[in-house]
Amino acid sequence: MHLVLAVGLALCAQLAGQPLDHLGKTLANWQADLDAPSDVKRLAAARAIGEMAIAQKDGAEEALFDALGHADSSVRYWAAVASVHLSDLDATRVEQLKRALDDKVPEVRVQAALALIATGEEREALQALRELIAHHNRGVRLHAAHAADAIGGKAGPLADSLRNALDDDFDYVQRVARHALWVLGERPCPYRACE
Repeated sequence: MHLVLAVGLALCAQLAGQPLDHLGKTLANWQADLDAPSDVKRLAAARAIGEMAIAQKDGAEEALFDALGHADSSVRYWAAVASVHLSDLDATRVEQLKRALDDKVPEVRVQAALALIATGEEREALQALRELIAHHNRGVRLHAAHAADAIGGKAGPLADSLRNALDDDFDYVQRVARHALWVLGERPCPYRACE
C-alpha cells in the first residue's frame, strides 16, 4: 500500500514539473530536511544526500560537503560516511575532510580519515586513526581499529598502535587488531591461537 502511494505521489509530482531526484524528493527538498526538528528526518536527508552524491547527481557533492559542517553530529557523520565513496575530490573537498579530522565527534574523524586515505592524503588521516585507536572510549577504539583493518596495507604506519591494541580491555578491539596485523603480514594468522 505504501509503495503504491509513494509511486503515485512521485508520478503526480513529475507531471507537475518537479523533477524527483531521489526517493521521491529533489535535492533541495532533502537539503531542507537537514534542518527538520525530527532526528529521523535529518538522518534520512543526510543519507539521501550522500546517496545522491555517490550517484553523481548535480549539486549533491556540494550539498554533502556542506552537511559535513552541519550542527548535528549525526548529519556530519553520515556526510563523512558517504564521502568515503567519492572519487576524484578536488583540493577544496580534501581540505574540508582535513578539517573534519578535528571534529569533536570521534566517529566523524574516523570516517573523514577513511575518505582522506581513499584520496591518497594519508599522513594526517593515519595520525588521526593512530590517536583514535588509543581513545578512552572502547567503541571509538573499535571503530578506528576497523578503519585500520579496512585500509589493508596502507595501515602499515599504524602497526605499533595495532600491536598495542592486542592488549585492549575490549576483546573486539583485540580481534580486529589481530586481523589488521595479519593483513599487514605481522602475524601468521588472525586468531589468538597464533600467539
